[in-house]
Order: sequence, then structure tokens, then C-alpha cells
Amino acid sequence: LGLRSSADLTRHTKLAGRIVELRAALRTRLENEGLNELVVPFEPGAYNKEATIGQNLLFGAAAGPELADKALAANSYFASVLRQAGLDRTLYEMGLNIAEQSIELFADLPPDHQFFQQLAFMSAEEIPAYETLLQRLKNRPYETVSENDRAMIVTLSFAYIEPRHRFGLLGDELMNKIVAARNRFYENLPPELQNAVERYDPARYIAAATVMDNVLFGRLGSNHPDAPDRIRSIVYDILDELGLYAELLDVGLDFNVGAGGRRLTAGQRQKLDVARALLKRPDFLILNRPLSALDQRVQDKVSQNVLEEARRDGRSPAIVCVVTNPAMAMMFDRVVVFDSSRLVEDGTHETLLAGGGIFKELLS
Repeated sequence: LGLRSSADLTRHTKLAGRIVELRAALRTRLENEGLNELVVPFEPGAYNKEATIGQNLLFGAAAGPELADKALAANSYFASVLRQAGLDRTLYEMGLNIAEQSIELFADLPPDHQFFQQLAFMSAEEIPAYETLLQRLKNRPYETVSENDRAMIVTLSFAYIEPRHRFGLLGDELMNKIVAARNRFYENLPPELQNAVERYDPARYIAAATVMDNVLFGRLGSNHPDAPDRIRSIVYDILDELGLYAELLDVGLDFNVGAGGRRLTAGQRQKLDVARALLKRPDFLILNRPLSALDQRVQDKVSQNVLEEARRDGRSPAIVCVVTNPAMAMMFDRVVVFDSSRLVEDGTHETLLAGGGIFKELLS
């Protein structure tokens, strides 16, 4: 469900149509069960408050490198649309605000701190570069800022979601301008970009998006922390009802991951490695920070599932895991703590916590 299977679905044209059917079935199920707030759908004439500013501007899935990720703000045509809509300076100032607040909150944290998994605007490695950039741009008139520097700052605004980040930077007037800008973007789309993006259409399958994104055709509500699990469960139920699960699994297994898994995200590669280890049904399962690319909530959930799967059918393998977060140690029978390659503590989660040593300090 998380793979972009455009090439594979050319052999499954009927399945692509069924995905649109599944999209409608999900809407009906959510409405009947009073769960409409779990998903905020994409609507051509409206701003989706649970999607990023960038997603609302593009309102489609990038099908090529020209408009993907950080290339979007640097694209000359897209930048011209922002200028015509009067959004270029507004989004630049918003980006400066985001950079200042993010650096103030996170600059002093170690690079492996779990808070960086929640920071959508920049990675820990990018903070020094943005600190330097802010110092260079401080009090500089907008007209004198280079195109590259503008794009680097504007890109930060593209990751902003008001209900999630709550910096108070996005009001109704700005949302209306963004919707107007995306209409202008598609009205005058130059020939060289015609195949670089697939515009969201409620009646069409979007080949450049993941299967799950096609089914949801919207974004999960931020006020419902259990929304991902509830939606996934409902989608699996509907897949069974429509008899689509096996065919979708076949498409997913046929996906070409590229050399060394280059077509997968870091998180997908890590989950694939763990799944491959589980399929071997080993007597010894050794995991070294296996899911570090995922946010902590997802790591906890997947790790618990992995432990349950490894022990299924009465199996009892020895499981050794180097955890990314000390709190994950509570899933295991024995906890061993090292400091600079030196063994310093060894015991159960409860005894080490009661001992008041390094382990308790790590948890605090």
C-alpha cells in the first residue's frame, strides 16, 4: 500500500479503477461510522488544512524530478506562479519565521535526539547550514536575496501544517491565495512540465502516488493520534470485502525496488530488511537499530509486531536488539547498558529502573 506502483499497474488496469472504487467505499464507511474527521479529503476548490502548504500548492503527485521535494521551490515556472499570486515574499517571510523558531527549539539537541523525527522542516544535519543562512540574510532586503537562498527558505514553508505545528502563520486569506495560485499553476503549465505532475482528481487513479494515498485521497486528521491504525484496519476490511487484497499484494511484491533499494524510502528499506529476517524463522534474531528511519511511535508499534511475529506458533528465538530509544527496553526480558564500549549495567527493566543508575538517567 505504501509503494508507487505505476509501472506495475499498467498490467493491472482494472485494479487501478477498483482503487477509485475503494476510495469511495472508504468515504462511505467513514460516514456511516461517524468517522469523517479521520480523513480530510482533497477537494479541487478547497484548501486541505491537514496537508502541507507545498501539497496544497502542487495539489498533485510529482511524477518526475522537476517538481519533486526541494526542486519545487527552485523551479523557475513554479517560482513565477508564486510571484504572480503575491505569495513569494509571504512564503519567504514564513520560511524565515520557521527557521528561526526551529533553530531556537532544536539547535542545542544532539543529532540523534528523537525530537528530530518530528521536525518536518529540516534535519539535524541541515540546522548548521540554516543557522549560517539566517545570519547572512538577517535584515537584508528581500530584493537583494539570491534565487537559491530564497528557494532554500521558501522550501521550509512548504512543510508547514497549521493544526500540527501551530506557529500561527496560516490564516483564511493566505489559504485562499494558495488555492488560487495552484489553479493558475495548472492553467498555464508549460509543455515541459506536463508529465512532471499528476493533478489530484477524485475520479482518477494517480499513478505517481502510493496505493494508500490513492485510497485515502486526503490527509489524516491531526487530532486523532490513532487515525493511522484505524484507517489501515478499515482499508484492509474493505480490501477483503471487495476481493482486492491478494491482487494488491501481488502488485506490491512485483514492485522493482531498484539497485540497492534506491526506489524505496529509508524506512521502507529498513522494514524490508526486518521482514526478510523474520521470514527465515531464525533461532537467533539480532537487530541493530533496525527502524531508526521511522518516527518513535511507528518504531514502537512495528517493534512490538516484530516481537510477536518472531514468537508466533510457539517459537521462542533468542532476540538481541540495539534500541534507538531507551524506553524501548521495556519490551525485552533483559537490558544491558554500555558506556563507551564498557558494560556498566545488566538486569531487567524494572531492576535497572529501581537502581537509579545510568539506565534510569537515560530514560529521564
